[in-house]
Amino acid sequence: MRFFSCLIVLGCLLAARAAATSSPPGTLRSPAVAVANPSHELLIGITRAGARLVAVGGHGLIIYSDDDGQTWRQALVPTSETITCAAFTDPENGWAAGGQGVVLHTTDGGASWQLQLTGNQVLQLMTKAAAQFAAANPTGDASARALRRSGIFATAGPNKPFLTIIPLNSQSAIIFGAYRMTVMTADAGKTWTDWSLHVGDPVSHAIYDSIRVGSSDYLAGELGVVLRSDDQGRDFSMLTSPDSSTLLGILSTPTGSLLTFGVAGEVFRSTNRAGSWSPSNTSYGSDLTGGLVLNSGAVLVVDEDGGMHESKDDGQSFQNVDLNERMALFGLVQAANGDVVFVGSGGVRVEPAASFN
Repeated sequence: MRFFSCLIVLGCLLAARAAATSSPPGTLRSPAVAVANPSHELLIGITRAGARLVAVGGHGLIIYSDDDGQTWRQALVPTSETITCAAFTDPENGWAAGGQGVVLHTTDGGASWQLQLTGNQVLQLMTKAAAQFAAANPTGDASARALRRSGIFATAGPNKPFLTIIPLNSQSAIIFGAYRMTVMTADAGKTWTDWSLHVGDPVSHAIYDSIRVGSSDYLAGELGVVLRSDDQGRDFSMLTSPDSSTLLGILSTPTGSLLTFGVAGEVFRSTNRAGSWSPSNTSYGSDLTGGLVLNSGAVLVVDEDGGMHESKDDGQSFQNVDLNERMALFGLVQAANGDVVFVGSGGVRVEPAASFN
């Protein structure tokens, strides 16, 4: 499943984050509806804005907590589209993105958001970029592919989701999604540029996750795709693929190892910047849908069935953590007090840091 429907959780992040047909009419510019217990609703991703926790989910829901996940408030969000991801450059400034090509921006730590981009605008940017590229490169297959791809997007319409964000600084971010849909801003979102032609994947796989490691940025996605940029996101090049299985996440350990994980419970480890990969010692049939490197250096990954799996040997092997949450888990983050906060199909769960020592 490469696209994103109405976020009916089927117990798999692929269904929750990346399927996509059309959304119900009117959701794009209808504010998110206030709900009585927002921390009990479907949540797909979670991140930190300084000490604040910010979680995102279905129907435009964005919530935030200033007490390490114990209580939550609903943010003011100008769309009811599902929000799949959020990222911050500092405690105040950040972006969120999701279905129908929606991009949101905040300058108050996620308490309120402004709509900066929609799918129709993304299509316009893509069409313009493809035409400019073809004009500058009148011969060759690359120009033909760019024009053909932009035409396919235009015909399909603005129904594709964004799925992951690399925040470069308070002014700049790159946002990635289905079919290599990519946009970039260098002025805090006042203007956006199609950036898909800077991602060196001619097949246009979906990009599910991203991570910054030192001065390099990595992407992981559909059918085992891994890419890296060593020039602040200017260009992303294809790297050795660990496997043909779809990758839903990528992490970097304190030693500098890379870990990728995803469909069918597979984890792969690289100690040479994705030059080669080896499988970790795992035996999970469930899709691994989220991961986190704890303050202790241990690695924690979660799955669609509520399972948690911890590695204390730099990702070489994982052991089950007996804290089954009885809901599909999609994201996790460590709060300022050390507790681990999970989000998923049933909302928010908080586990003490001692559970993972």
